[in-house]
Amino acid sequence: MKDYIQNLNLIDLISEKHKALREEVNGRSSYPLNKTETHILAMLDLHTVLSISEVSRLIHISRQGGQKCINGLLAEEYVKITQVVGNARDKHITLTRKGSEACRSMLEIKVEMERQIIDRLGQEQVELLKKLLTEEWL
Repeated sequence: MKDYIQNLNLIDLISEKHKALREEVNGRSSYPLNKTETHILAMLDLHTVLSISEVSRLIHISRQGGQKCINGLLAEEYVKITQVVGNARDKHITLTRKGSEACRSMLEIKVEMERQIIDRLGQEQVELLKKLLTEEWL
């Protein structure tokens, strides 16, 4: 473990673990996506259909940043865009088969990583951690 981590407060500890977990998921994935792109795919997997504005709001980036990432995902055929009937401005973004496969693959990686964490910390500790992280304390 890194020495500096011993002196971090709760917020920074959570941030460090989150960063390490995300890097591990991306490192194990066969899909060359960055953090923002994987976040967008996860939101689309969860919500099925979103506009660029909705995606941007959900992941807390500017609409221009969302547009740029979505254009990259479009170019690599992870997502597709359809026009909203009766609305010339908004467009619906949905996952393609490739995007769905990437989401499924990342979920499999996360399930395996969770198994490894359970092996290391124990089922009870992981359940407690999950319970604490889902409670309303923010």
